[in-house]
Amino acid sequence: MRILYFDGQAGVAGDMILGALIDLGIDPAAMSETLHPITPVEFTITTESVSICGLAATRVRVDVGEEKAHRHLSEIEGLLERGSLSASVRERARNIYRRLADAEAQIHSSTREKVHFHEVGATDAIVDIVGSVWGIEQLGIERVYCAPPVLGSGVGTSAHGPIIYPAPAALEILRGYPVRFESDLGETTTPTGAAVLAEIAEFVDDMPVVPEKVGYGAGHKTFDDRPNLLRATLGTLAVTFDTDRIWLGASDIDNTRPEVFDWLAVRLRDAGAIDVMFTSVSMKKGRPGTRVEILAPEDKRHVMTEIVLRETGSLGVRWNPVERLKLPRRIETVATPWGEIRIKVATLGDGERGIPEHDDCVRVAQQHNVPLQYVIATATRLFDQLSESRTNTNEG
Repeated sequence: MRILYFDGQAGVAGDMILGALIDLGIDPAAMSETLHPITPVEFTITTESVSICGLAATRVRVDVGEEKAHRHLSEIEGLLERGSLSASVRERARNIYRRLADAEAQIHSSTREKVHFHEVGATDAIVDIVGSVWGIEQLGIERVYCAPPVLGSGVGTSAHGPIIYPAPAALEILRGYPVRFESDLGETTTPTGAAVLAEIAEFVDDMPVVPEKVGYGAGHKTFDDRPNLLRATLGTLAVTFDTDRIWLGASDIDNTRPEVFDWLAVRLRDAGAIDVMFTSVSMKKGRPGTRVEILAPEDKRHVMTEIVLRETGSLGVRWNPVERLKLPRRIETVATPWGEIRIKVATLGDGERGIPEHDDCVRVAQQHNVPLQYVIATATRLFDQLSESRTNTNEG
C-alpha cells in the first residue's frame, strides 16, 4: 500500500504541504494549469530551493492580484465545480472548506452558510487546499497519515483583530484529534493546514513505513530550537506484529480412550487455554499415541497440568516458553439477515483480513436453521464490502 506520512515538528500550513509535495516530485507548472480554471483571480506559483538548518527543502509562494475581502462557502463550492478536477479531488476540497466553515460558525455563533471566509477564502488558500489534494492524487497515494501536529502559542493579528494562538479555528478543527502544545512559537499549525490534515489523514503517534522518498516543505518563519519544515515520507506500509510470551505444554499419551480427548479439549479451553491441539505420534516400543499440545498463559500452567493428569493416563506435562508474533487485531460486528456476527479483524500491511467468529456463526445457524457454511460466507462477504467502502472513502 502506497502511503504518505506527514511529520511537522514546527506545525503544518498549506504552503508547507504544497512545498513537501513539490519536493516529492509534483510539477508546479502542471498544478498551476489545473488550478487556474477554479481560481477567482490570476495567480503565480513560485518555488524556491532553500536550506533550513542544513536540510534541502522547497519553499512555495503563491502570488495573487487584488481580490475581494471575503467569500462564502457557496461561492467556494461553485469555484470547485469549474475546471477538470477529478470527483475525488473536488469532494475532498469541498469537505475541507466545510470543516473550515463549521469551525468558523462554531467560533462566531453563526452557521456554515453565513460565515465569511477571510484568509482561507483567498486565492492563495484555494491553491494551497486544492493543490494539496490534487498533488496527493497525482502521487498515487492510497492512505495519508500524520503525526500529532504541533500547536504554538502567542498573540497575532487576523481580519477580526488581535488573535491568540493556536488560532481558534485551528483548535476547533482539531477537536478530538491528538495534538502537541508547545509554548512561545506563535502560530505553527494554521486553520488551512489543520483542515487539510483532518480531512485527508489518519493521526498516529508512530508509523511503520518503508521509506521510498522524503520531501521537505519549508515555512516562512525562523525558530531557535527547530527547523521550520514539514517532512513528508512517501513509501509503503510495513507489516507490524504484536508480540507476547506464552507457554507451550505437551504430553504424549498412549493409555487413554480416544473419545476422552474431545472432552479434554473442552475442559482445557474452558479453563483458559489459548488453543489445544492433538497429533498422532509413534511412541516407544512402537505404541501408537496422541500428543496433546496446549498454548496457555503463564499463570494457567498449573491448572492445565492438573486437568491433563486428572482426565488422562498422562504422568506429566512438558512446558516451554514461546514468543508469539501476531498481527494486530480488533473485533468488529456486521449485521447479517439473522443478526449481528462478530468479526475478528487482523491488520495487514496492505489491508485487513476479517474472520467471522465461529461461535456466533454456529449460534445463528442453529437459531435460524441456516447452513453453517452459508452463514460464514455471508458474514465474510458483508465484512469485505464494509472494508472496501472504508478504503474507497479514505481514497476519495
